[in-house]
Amino acid sequence: MYLPAIAQLAAAFAILLSVVIRSIRSGASWQQVEEGRATADTLRDLTGIMDFEQLQQTFGPPRLEDGIFPVTPREVRRARTGLGYLFGDRWLDGASALVALVALLPIWPLWNTRQWLDTLLIFAGAYQAAGWIASMRMIRTR
Repeated sequence: MYLPAIAQLAAAFAILLSVVIRSIRSGASWQQVEEGRATADTLRDLTGIMDFEQLQQTFGPPRLEDGIFPVTPREVRRARTGLGYLFGDRWLDGASALVALVALLPIWPLWNTRQWLDTLLIFAGAYQAAGWIASMRMIRTR
């Protein structure tokens, strides 16, 4: 392995690790919505709507006794913003993982696809990095 192959390998592993962590976090949030236990923090994580008043406008007020929003997964998907997709999306994270897995396979010398894989790895890595930066912003606002 020469230096660019090592960099490609490191980027692919970093993307896979990021996808696994983000899918665990996102899966827990979606499970809360499906079980009817969606709090404001859960909805912020899934939709990207950071303002509590805007959450109330979109989903209605939470219940007074426990602060749970009575929403369905369909309503949450409909209210997602671009920031919500950056926090984690099943399809975009899956595409990033697929790119990382293909980059780990030793097929690029056979088909001369190294430039394409490098470009796709850059986009997948940029999406993952943007998601983590957006998540840091969400943590800071709490």
